[in-house]
Amino acid sequence: MKYKYSNFVTILESNQNQHKTWFLNEKNEYEYVEKTFAKYYDFKEVAIKNIYEMHDFLNELAYKRNSCIIRGKMSDYAYKLKIKGYKVKRTVNEENYTVKDYPKRWIMLDVDNFIVPEGFNLRSDKKRIEVVELFISTLHESFHNTSYVCQFSNGMFLNGSKLKAHIFFMLDKPYLCKTLKPWFVNNYTNVDKCIFGSSQIYYIANPKFLNADDPLHKKRIVFIEKNNREVILPYKDIINYTIWKKRGYNENNRKQAKKAY
Repeated sequence: MKYKYSNFVTILESNQNQHKTWFLNEKNEYEYVEKTFAKYYDFKEVAIKNIYEMHDFLNELAYKRNSCIIRGKMSDYAYKLKIKGYKVKRTVNEENYTVKDYPKRWIMLDVDNFIVPEGFNLRSDKKRIEVVELFISTLHESFHNTSYVCQFSNGMFLNGSKLKAHIFFMLDKPYLCKTLKPWFVNNYTNVDKCIFGSSQIYYIANPKFLNADDPLHKKRIVFIEKNNREVILPYKDIINYTIWKKRGYNENNRKQAKKAY
């Protein structure tokens, strides 16, 4: 089945900054400045054809402080509000929902707690990517030789002990968030499961530093080109996990789910 909007990315825009702000204190430590979270957004949906366009898109959006993205698609009701000049809330379970899960041909993997191995100095551009590659090596083999865009997230610092990054891949076919979630949650614990909420915000804007320079200035987004342009996920395995989740996680149901394919 073809999905007309499978290559769309939804951009949300608000009156509040959509990034973290940091302050360098007298101990030379970065302190997080509390922010006000937005409730209402303007939105638009843009088409991304391939990983190269995704790279260009992220580079541009990183400098738009009031913008963020979600993986879900805006509903017809959301567009009706937009036509009337209203901003919208991100709702998924209400009668008049504004965001719906929709099969997409791209995925962002959010990494927050992958431990940086001893001997890897994050101040080195090369070593940072080597740590990213170590993380990718823990994923399914379909990711290993596929091009990606890595954005080191707002909480990533050069003296940190953990990799904090958003890693974007294009997929060979569109998948719903709810279809991907069981497979990832049960197999890849280093991936934040929150990304599989269709209305979950992905913060893309660069962080702001009030009295210091960004230690990763102009180096937060990196494009890594490999032989493959798209990840060919193990479709049958992913569907099996979706069936397994519906029936309940136990060994008997897992075997029955595998028989379905």
